[in-house]
Amino acid sequence: MFRSTSISQSYLYDHNLRENSKAQYKLLKKHIEKIKRIALKEIEYPEFKEAYDYVDGLFPHVKVKEISIYKVASKDLAKMGFGGAEGFYDSVSKIVVVCGARKYHNLIDRSCYVEAKIERDEVIVHELCHFCYGHEGLRSVSSEMREEFAYGWSIGYLRNNKGYTDEQIIKYNFLPYLVNISQEEALKNILVQEGISHREYNNHTSFGRKDFNRRYGKKIFRRAKEIAIERGHKLIALYSKKMQDGTGFIEEEYDDDISRFDFLDL
Repeated sequence: MFRSTSISQSYLYDHNLRENSKAQYKLLKKHIEKIKRIALKEIEYPEFKEAYDYVDGLFPHVKVKEISIYKVASKDLAKMGFGGAEGFYDSVSKIVVVCGARKYHNLIDRSCYVEAKIERDEVIVHELCHFCYGHEGLRSVSSEMREEFAYGWSIGYLRNNKGYTDEQIIKYNFLPYLVNISQEEALKNILVQEGISHREYNNHTSFGRKDFNRRYGKKIFRRAKEIAIERGHKLIALYSKKMQDGTGFIEEEYDDDISRFDFLDL
């Protein structure tokens, strides 16, 4: 059944979105100002020379060697809501941030956990690729498109500068992200296997869904990992073709309404 929305309701909804965006922008601006004040250090070229040189070779017109990177303590990033991030690029202030040393705790159950092994130079390459994407003024609604670009153009560095095999690149660099975005498809797969419709699952109470996820969580995770590995190989194949041209290029060739990684599955 469709529910109609009045003009006043629509305006109120849009108004709330605008107000929320303003609030988020102000908060982010405040965080960026704080990051510049409390940063452990400001990384500049030629420190991490190989990382800078690699991205500069792909996108020479962007002049990434002029970019400063702020290294911030993991506890401070966590306080600002960036607890799980190894780094990020802010398209508004146009700065790159990387996380300082992080303490890892032993997990009780490692069967539903993907361990990333990403070194700081690799994070820097990834975030500089994000910078290059934003340099052209591109603002894709699809976070998957932006991440695909950064992960894809990092492949050459991981292969040639770090000596990683494609399997290592997928396992230690791509998999944590790809597993995360594959969870929904994995859930749908398991629902089909168990003879449960998606509507039936959604109609469950919150307790019912939690109970289902508790009983089938490991199965969903294993399926998400399988999907993620398949996507990782497709991503490497796609960007291996792009890298044959020798330099990177920036484009927005796909509709944002289509998941970029769904496109890879076509």
